Amino acid sequence: MSRSLTAVLALVAAVPALAQDFPLTLETKFGPVTIEERPERVATLDYGGADNLLALGIQPLTARSWFGPYEDGFWPWARPLVQSEPVMIGDPIDIEAVAATDPDVILAFHSGITQEDFDRLSTIAPVVAAPPGRGDYELDWKGRAERAALATGREAEAAERIAAIEAQIAALRAANPEWEGRTFTMLTIWEGSIGLYTASDPTVQLLAQLGLVPHPKVVELSPPGEFYQQISEEILPELDADLVVWYEAPDDPEVMALAGRQGMRAPAEGREIFLAIDNEVNGALSYGSLLSLPYALERLAPVIDAAIDGDPATPVPLE
Repeated sequence: MSRSLTAVLALVAAVPALAQDFPLTLETKFGPVTIEERPERVATLDYGGADNLLALGIQPLTARSWFGPYEDGFWPWARPLVQSEPVMIGDPIDIEAVAATDPDVILAFHSGITQEDFDRLSTIAPVVAAPPGRGDYELDWKGRAERAALATGREAEAAERIAAIEAQIAALRAANPEWEGRTFTMLTIWEGSIGLYTASDPTVQLLAQLGLVPHPKVVELSPPGEFYQQISEEILPELDADLVVWYEAPDDPEVMALAGRQGMRAPAEGREIFLAIDNEVNGALSYGSLLSLPYALERLAPVIDAAIDGDPATPVPLE
C-alpha cells in the first residue's frame, strides 16, 4: 500500500536553499581534511557512492565495483543519468587509476579504506573518509547523502532529494500501521558462514524507519559500529522473527540445508523474503542511495505484507 512518489514530492517545495562556503574542513576518522574550493571533478570509492553523485548532478570520475548483473556497475535507477563513463575501481583500490582521473576531491566514507590507503590517496586530492567514531559502513542513507553533498557543495540538491525520500518513508509507514513493532531479522550466507546484519546496518536502520524493529537477539549480537556479524547455525532459532529477510535466492541449497532454519517458525509460516544477488530490490536496498531508495520503497509494501501475515499460502513476490 505504498503511496505514489509523485504525491509526496509536493512536500519538498518549501525546502530552503542551502549554500556551502569553501574552504571547508571536515573531520574524518583519519584526521581533518580541508577542501579549498567547491569541487567539480569528484572521484568516489564508496560502494554505491556514484549513485548519490549522479543524483546531485555530478558525473563521477570513478565508481566502486560492487555486485549485480550489470557489467558497467550501474543499476536501472542510475544508468539513464550517466553521461560520462567512470573508471571502475575494484578491490584492492588501484591508486594509480584514481590519480589518473585528476580529481578535486575523493569521497571514501563508505569504502573501508585503511590508514595506508588514506595517506596514499591524500597525495592526489583531499580524501573524505568516515566521520570520527563511526564504522566504515555505519552511516545510513541520509548520512551518506549529506556527507557527499557537504563535501561537494551540493547541499540544496541533496536536501530536496532527502525530503522526498523521508516523505515517502513517512507515507509508507502511515499506510501500514500493522507493521509497527513487528520484529525482523536480516541474514545471508557468505563463503559458507551465516551472516547477520546488525542493528548498525543501514538497511536494518531503513526497515526500522518503516515501523519494524530489529529482533532483540539482533540487537544483542550487534557490536558497536559493525554492520555484519558471523553467527553459528545453532542460534538461528533465537533469531526467529515476524519477518526474516535472506539476501539469497529462494532455492539456495545452503539456506535450504540449514538445520537451524528448520527450528524457526518463519519457513513454516511463510515469513521469509528471499532477495537473490541479481534482484533489483536487493540492489536498491543495498545501494541505499538517493536514486535507489525511491525505487525500493515503491516495491517493498506488497513484499513485506505477504511475508509478515504468517500465512504460508500467501505468495511472497520478488523471489
